[in-house]
Amino acid sequence: MATSPAHLSFVPWVRQGTAAAIAVQDTLGSDLRGEATLTANLTVNGSTVPPVPLRLRGPADVVGIDPRQIVRMDPPPGSADFEPNYFAAIEFDRADFPWLFTPARADPQGRLRPWLCLVVVRAQPGVQVGRGGDAPLPVLEIAAPARAGDELPDLADCWAWAHAQASSGGDSAADARAALQGRPEQSLSRLLCPRLLTADTDYIACVVPTFALGVKAGLGLEIKDSDLADASALKPAWTLASIPSTGLRLPLYHHWRFRTGVGGDFESLVRLLRALPAPPELGTRPIDVGTPGFRLPADFPAHAALLLEGALRPLEAAPTAAWNNPDAVAFQTALAAIVNAPGLPQAIDPDDDPLLAPPLYGRWHAARATVAHGATPWLDALNLDPRHRASAAFGTRVVQEHQEALMAAAWEQAEALQRANQRLRQLQLSLVVVTSLHARHVARLDQDAVLRLCAPAFGRLRSNAAGAVSKTLVDRLQGSPLPLKAMSVAMRRIGRERGPLTRRVVAQGGVRDALSLWMAKLNADPSATFVASRWWDVASFGIVRERTAQPTSLRRFSEVGPEIMTNVYGRPVFKIVAEGAPVTVQGLNNLPPGADSPTARAFRVAAREHLSRIQPGRIGMLFAPPPSLDFAALRTHVQQQLEPKRNLVALTLASVASAGHATPAVNPAPAAPVPIETIMAAPTFRRAMYEPLRDLSPELLLPGLDAVAQNSVLGLRTNRSFIEAYMVGLNTEMARELLWRGYPTDQRGTYFDRFWDAASDAPADILPLHQWADRALGTAAIATQERFVLLLRSDLLRRYPSALIYATRAIRVNGVRLPSTDETQEVHPMFRGALPPDVNFFGFDISVKRMLGTGTDDGYFIVIQEQPGEPRFGLDIAADAGTAAASGGHLRVNAGLPAGVESNGLQWGRNGAHIAGILRQQPVRVAIHASQFILADV
Repeated sequence: MATSPAHLSFVPWVRQGTAAAIAVQDTLGSDLRGEATLTANLTVNGSTVPPVPLRLRGPADVVGIDPRQIVRMDPPPGSADFEPNYFAAIEFDRADFPWLFTPARADPQGRLRPWLCLVVVRAQPGVQVGRGGDAPLPVLEIAAPARAGDELPDLADCWAWAHAQASSGGDSAADARAALQGRPEQSLSRLLCPRLLTADTDYIACVVPTFALGVKAGLGLEIKDSDLADASALKPAWTLASIPSTGLRLPLYHHWRFRTGVGGDFESLVRLLRALPAPPELGTRPIDVGTPGFRLPADFPAHAALLLEGALRPLEAAPTAAWNNPDAVAFQTALAAIVNAPGLPQAIDPDDDPLLAPPLYGRWHAARATVAHGATPWLDALNLDPRHRASAAFGTRVVQEHQEALMAAAWEQAEALQRANQRLRQLQLSLVVVTSLHARHVARLDQDAVLRLCAPAFGRLRSNAAGAVSKTLVDRLQGSPLPLKAMSVAMRRIGRERGPLTRRVVAQGGVRDALSLWMAKLNADPSATFVASRWWDVASFGIVRERTAQPTSLRRFSEVGPEIMTNVYGRPVFKIVAEGAPVTVQGLNNLPPGADSPTARAFRVAAREHLSRIQPGRIGMLFAPPPSLDFAALRTHVQQQLEPKRNLVALTLASVASAGHATPAVNPAPAAPVPIETIMAAPTFRRAMYEPLRDLSPELLLPGLDAVAQNSVLGLRTNRSFIEAYMVGLNTEMARELLWRGYPTDQRGTYFDRFWDAASDAPADILPLHQWADRALGTAAIATQERFVLLLRSDLLRRYPSALIYATRAIRVNGVRLPSTDETQEVHPMFRGALPPDVNFFGFDISVKRMLGTGTDDGYFIVIQEQPGEPRFGLDIAADAGTAAASGGHLRVNAGLPAGVESNGLQWGRNGAHIAGILRQQPVRVAIHASQFILADV
């Protein structure tokens, strides 16, 4: 058994079940029978029965394999860039599958021929895969001009290219044995093909029989018992020395196609990498500002040039310097006059006709219409420095080229916006109309009229009385001298200003004022309600009569109790007469003793019942009148709660909700004439905006990219000034496009805030533009000011896109700076990107100074590591396969250990496990300290 790192154990052969009892040893030759026979000794009820001979299935009994047994093929089917120095392989679920039908046991060295093997044949004329007539399996046919001897391996070594694998928690033999006997996912078996492949070539990988009996069974040929019993029945399926000149036909248990790529594997490509400082021409390119298209002073240089940077710049490059020489003053003064042309007249007269001029990038976000030469705020520097204006113009161009897709996405985000704004416009109209009606009608009503008009809403209006804030006006009136029935529908109908009560008072020559109304009288003093023998004002009964004479006997309301009501006997003062008929009143003193009438009795019953309803406590107890209401304060409170602006604003907030990217539908300013506004939406686009910039030209992202040498690794830093200028251009042009398309926007939204990474959990690269205030361009206090970026120019990631690239802390071991192996010290890229055809960059959330290290801080290493995965087998690029022909030969065991291959303590040629352990390709890991990317400390 041979072991390898990661607790993977390679086993030369595995036998399970009855086959483990086979005693015949494999001689690796043809002098073996074609089947295995065993003798089973049985005991029944304590008695021994005669031995039972058993015949085990052998290679002659196999006419196919279950595809579910195949768990992996390397390379995967259809691959187009397989490393030519690697060996093709196929893996099976059962650990004993390759030896399942071999009728022998391993020799003392652990060598046992499998009953099937993997061959890799070059796709060429003469090589065909198809149905073989009546054969139960597909057939591989190798005929002229192809040569079978060049395409097939020597079966004398077939034992060397099969092994089992056990995955366990340790690397001892006991651990491997436990894994083989444990869960099925802990073990498998594997076949290798030792063919040395050629780059850029098509191949067919085929699983075929190893023995001639298997070939016969797969081709559907007759197999006799004598063929199995022959002492030399276990002949190989072919021998290189005796392949017929007409070619060879082999049945296929399984096959797939693949193509090799260019030469080189992960290790060889990594070894080509060189950590280099950035070339001097990298990071900038000249732009001519001598002929900008507007008039400049006569002495301005005709070919004045500036250096335009990109989103990335070398580590040693200084930040963008302000352009402040005399030429800059002349240029920016002339430019300011042009870009300020629209803003100056509008500052004087906002209603003046607008002027057409070059855009003032960020105008609406900064809430400024003009810029000034020499000012430090970002708005001035961005719009007057031609380098920053050019960067912003790139953002303008990106929006213009993608405007249709961007607008479609914006309208998708505002799916219900038009419907909501239509509702808001209706609420605006309602507010204007209702405000006018309220001012003309409700606000002018006197106290009594307000109460009568608004009484139906008292159940919904809240009281503002102390200690009763949460109560309604109905609750408040319950404890007042004013009964709720005094404001009932019937009473409001009778007591309206032009109602029947007023008409009768006027007809009698009276005057109806606010103090004489029944609600005012009831509220002013409960004792002011009179009860007389010949005169009653019983408006609260719903009974109205004419007032014909001054009562001769008066009693205050507090004096009227149940006994008075009961003792009014024989005084039939009240009569029921027709509407409009005169009422005669008989004096109380003229009534005969004991006189009574049905009317009097009915009145007494009604009066008692009425008294019990309006004041239940009066029955049998002394009357204590409740406190009167403040009608003036109540009127003011009711009118405030019925104010249209207050209620329609609340209705708006309840009926129309806005998302986080939309401004509220209500203007919070109390003095706003119409506080209900339509929603202003700000769509957001979560996209890495370096990508469309790269698509315009890679030079915009990193000028001078052609100067980067092949197979080089460089350290860069992000350029915040360029990124911010570009993002302002994006957002400004998007705001203009939204306005042009009729999208409800105030043009102050930050629609794009991601430059490098669009992931939902990635931080924004810029703050909202309206929060930038007057800071200088490129000085935003967000995340790391300028992050470290690794640039890699190589075919490595095109061939191995799953490679791991990360940073890890540097530690000192015996005075030597080494990369830490602690996973907690690893820092993975926060963004990554690609520039065609072979450039990749990786940004880390680490400042340049921290990455390089200062003082006692040793900084970071950049690690490039092959993705750990399933074991792969092959030769290093520098290895020499000896006598095997590089054009299509096979590795031979008897040729010895290939030159340049380490044995790692294993023995070449001992068995399949040792050979697998030697040929296994370990994942490669290379570490480069960040200081190697610069010429001097920065």
